[in-house]
Amino acid sequence: MGSEISHRKFTKEDFIAFEKALYTEHEYVRSLFDKGTELFSDKYRIGYELEVCILDSSNQPYPINKQILDTIDSPLFTNELAKYDLEINGNVFELNADAPKKLDYDLLSLWEQGQETAKKFDAKLGLFGVLPSLKLEHFNKELYQSDMHRYTLVSQRIKELRHESVKILFHGEDEIALQKDDVMLEALGTSLQIHLQVPFERSVEYYHAALLASVVLVGFGANSPLVLGKRAWHESRIPIFEQSVDTRNKDQRDHGDETRVHFAHGYIDSWLDLFDQNKMFKIIFADVKNKPESDLHHFNLHNGTIWRWIRPILDQDKKGKHTLRLELRVLPSGPTLLDTQVNIWFFIGLIEGLIKSKIDLKKIPFETLKDDFYAVAKTGLDTKFHEAKDVKKVYLKEWILDDGLRLTKMGLDSFGIDDADEYLNIIKERTSSGQNGASWQLEHFKKFNSIPKLMEDYMKNSEQNIPVHKWSF
Repeated sequence: MGSEISHRKFTKEDFIAFEKALYTEHEYVRSLFDKGTELFSDKYRIGYELEVCILDSSNQPYPINKQILDTIDSPLFTNELAKYDLEINGNVFELNADAPKKLDYDLLSLWEQGQETAKKFDAKLGLFGVLPSLKLEHFNKELYQSDMHRYTLVSQRIKELRHESVKILFHGEDEIALQKDDVMLEALGTSLQIHLQVPFERSVEYYHAALLASVVLVGFGANSPLVLGKRAWHESRIPIFEQSVDTRNKDQRDHGDETRVHFAHGYIDSWLDLFDQNKMFKIIFADVKNKPESDLHHFNLHNGTIWRWIRPILDQDKKGKHTLRLELRVLPSGPTLLDTQVNIWFFIGLIEGLIKSKIDLKKIPFETLKDDFYAVAKTGLDTKFHEAKDVKKVYLKEWILDDGLRLTKMGLDSFGIDDADEYLNIIKERTSSGQNGASWQLEHFKKFNSIPKLMEDYMKNSEQNIPVHKWSF
């Protein structure tokens, strides 16, 4: 949910000043795009953010992120909304043949640092999309909201815009119906975000490829099926996040206005289309700063409060070159560090493979693609979706085995990553078995109907870093 906000409250004058600065910076961004390639880096880079749960010895949420973060004292470890979560911000790497080894070392090192620190407080870290041992009591903001004023401001602002409480309602095998006067329900979900920096001249292709790849990965990597003891979507983070920070009032919802968290608004001709869409959304933080327009403080702060599942980010590198990167947000955390890396390289390889294949990625009608995304999030690997080549409806599992693996290998090879057999084999085996984190949890819950036993077995497998398709009961 980002860094701290300096203001304690916002006035009407703050919002007017912020909007004026936002307009100026948006025009500056437009000028950058008009000048084009020369101002932008042509490098491919990769980074990641991994949200993790903090658990006590009984696998219950343990609200001690401040103690852990204070002890580690590193910018690579940061707050999340709830005190029983934290985020690992990985280092950034050039996307080349050495990237998997560097990312593996980085992830394992940071994870071990986090675990060792947690042990000092008789705690441990866990990787879940939705933590099964959460109960309603864990969303009391007075007890469990992290010590950042940003989160209080979000709650206040959403209530101002909605004129009513936050409500969550969706159906899996069971109905999920929740209501609160703050954003704490957003803490139900913990995720993996992948950052992919791409060249300016190919950025539209990458955005469209990321849309289709997100449909595939939301089913392949699903790990969020149990919400407060109820059987929900295979990737329940999708409806939870979309509804928990929905700023629309009733009239706007009835009118069908876009939610702040959404799949996409349509195909694009330029990333400017995406940044223009930001104007549809009300300002959350009127955090006005006296900074030059080239700093893009207001532009990026506003963009950071529009939580698309594929978010466009404009930034600068250390050499002063502007950068474009995709923040790929559909994946949950977990179930293991190895599964996390498999998910990362499947996502990256598939995006690149779709581009290298020269498939017309806009051949699928956009509304069909969007419907597929939510259908796959709901029912996972066994869902049918529309593939891009002939726009035929096929089972996701079959497509991954027939085309997805081939495209992923093609994409990884194009980056010089020719030693990815372990990851490719796990993609094949997870898909063939049909067992990802979501299906394992649902089957375990069906057999034992016990969250404590599920947590115990899940953590035992996860701590041994056994890929999820090999887990048994």
